[in-house]
Amino acid sequence: MKKKSKFLFAILFVLSIYSCKSQEKENPKTLGSTNFDIQNITFKEDVNTLFGKNKYYKTSIKDDNSSDIAYNYIVSKKENQGIKVSLGNIDISKYKYDFKISKDNKMIGISTSFVSKEDIKDKIIQNIDNQFKNYKVNINQLYENPTVYRWEAPEKIIQFTYSSFEGDNVYNISIVNKNFSCDKFPLEKVFVGEDICLKNYTKK
Repeated sequence: MKKKSKFLFAILFVLSIYSCKSQEKENPKTLGSTNFDIQNITFKEDVNTLFGKNKYYKTSIKDDNSSDIAYNYIVSKKENQGIKVSLGNIDISKYKYDFKISKDNKMIGISTSFVSKEDIKDKIIQNIDNQFKNYKVNINQLYENPTVYRWEAPEKIIQFTYSSFEGDNVYNISIVNKNFSCDKFPLEKVFVGEDICLKNYTKK
């Protein structure tokens, strides 16, 4: 009887893993071919293939000594009408997104910021929770405005910051490659103003 129970549990476990994986649709190798869901970024994307013939702006990210530590690849729909980018089922194509690339061409992460009159905070949280609810981190929040939400999956950190000001809703979403940790790499220089390392958002 015990063997049957263990066997049944094993089958249910495998099916649940398969179900979770099946929810993650594979992103296109090149921006613009089909929808690119930033939640499904793998950090294994080939940078040259990803941007293809799309127009982008490349800017340097420097440390305190003015030395390059990484690069911003800034992409916008204004310059690339065919691009479609989403967060789950939320279309964020009309906003610009920054791909953070290391000096040796590795993907550090992606971030997008935008201001809207529409309050979609709960919708954003729900979309992230649909895939990463089990990885949600409880933060000892220092401020109510901005408010930070965080998910730490095995391979990535998702951080969503929300604030409101004079009727505007300000949203910032960043997804970070866990291979780049705060104790080994100056992430706060790469994700400017986002406090990825939670130095300012949390109570001591």
